[in-house]
Amino acid sequence: KQFSTNNGLPTDQRLTLANIGGQIFLNSSTGVLALRLLPQGQIAFGRDHFFAAQRLVLPGWVGSSWGLGPAGLSLFSAQDTLPLGEVALVRGYENIVALDSVRALFCLENGYALFDRRQSAQFSPPAPPRPPVVREVWVAGRQIPLPAPGEALELAAAENSPVFHFAEESFGQTPHFAWRLDGLPGAEKWSNEQPIAEKEFSNLPPGRYVFRLRSRQSGLETALVFQVEAPWYRRGWAWAGYAGLLLAGFYLLEKYNLRRLARQRRALETERERQLARQRAESEREILSLEIENKNREISNAALSAVRKNEMLQKIRDELRAAKNDPAATEKIIRAIDQHIEGDHDWAVFEESFNAVHDDFFKRLMLRFPDLTPGDLRLCAYLKMNFSSKEIAPLLNISVRGVENKRYRLRKKMGLPEEANLTEFVMAF
Repeated sequence: KQFSTNNGLPTDQRLTLANIGGQIFLNSSTGVLALRLLPQGQIAFGRDHFFAAQRLVLPGWVGSSWGLGPAGLSLFSAQDTLPLGEVALVRGYENIVALDSVRALFCLENGYALFDRRQSAQFSPPAPPRPPVVREVWVAGRQIPLPAPGEALELAAAENSPVFHFAEESFGQTPHFAWRLDGLPGAEKWSNEQPIAEKEFSNLPPGRYVFRLRSRQSGLETALVFQVEAPWYRRGWAWAGYAGLLLAGFYLLEKYNLRRLARQRRALETERERQLARQRAESEREILSLEIENKNREISNAALSAVRKNEMLQKIRDELRAAKNDPAATEKIIRAIDQHIEGDHDWAVFEESFNAVHDDFFKRLMLRFPDLTPGDLRLCAYLKMNFSSKEIAPLLNISVRGVENKRYRLRKKMGLPEEANLTEFVMAF
């Protein structure tokens, strides 16, 4: 019957069986397992405490067996254990052949070795296995002295490409080494075992590292701690200097910006003052121009009104001289005076001056109160000037009572309540 990992085997490759005193053992890459047959053709595997430290067992003479572990080859019997140390058996094909009851033949990498257990008493127990050692450290063709035990190796910033040379005591077998470098991303896992006894690292960044080394023969590990210093421009005092320079730069830049802003502010204030001065001058010129224009208009209107009055007075004077107390002539003169009082010429002159001061007053009135007559508009203009009824009466050539009646009708057209003040309403319009 064939058994595989589905039946509990640790692996399907490079398995061997050994019959030790009637007990079957399974040699595998995970160690030595004891094999036990169960009913219905099943098997069970378990660790054996006697061979717990061995990676492989081979049958020996009656009552004895061979074990291969970290300490090398050992001969086990019920009475004692005889360690023989490192024996260069063919890895993966270990074989020891018993020639007779006292002699055995070891199959080695480079030949055979004959072992006679009658002479084993003359052998001293071999020294325990020792870990590999870092013999030398080289940087740029120069050897760096190794540190004392427990201390770290100090490397300068320019010495960041070290070469480690290492070795191990061996009995005829070529040592195989695996390494890793703690502190360097990508190199913190064990490398594959290889018979190369040196390792070079290039351009290591500043920091603290642990170079770890182990060998296939002993299985033991050694470590070397070393420190790669940062270059001078990346040290603490250099960073402090950079921070100081940066702060000084910020300070100078801030002062420059403050001065530049102050100059700009002064320039803006000066320009604003100039603009205000220009605006004031232009406003004053406009005001003076308007005042001059209004004065000219007033003078012109006054001159025209005086001319018209003088012409009327001269005409009345001439007519009085020609009338010679004739009632018909007197009545004609009175009608001429009334026509002059009720004429529209003076109102046209007033309206022109009024519109120059109160622009669009009549348009706004007509837009809101379209039923107003020209007489109502004239009354509104006089009310806008805050004239009383007594002052308005001669301007309209009616009595004060007539002015009050016109005010009453204007209030009705505007829809003002009785308590509302017509003059205040018109002045605020």
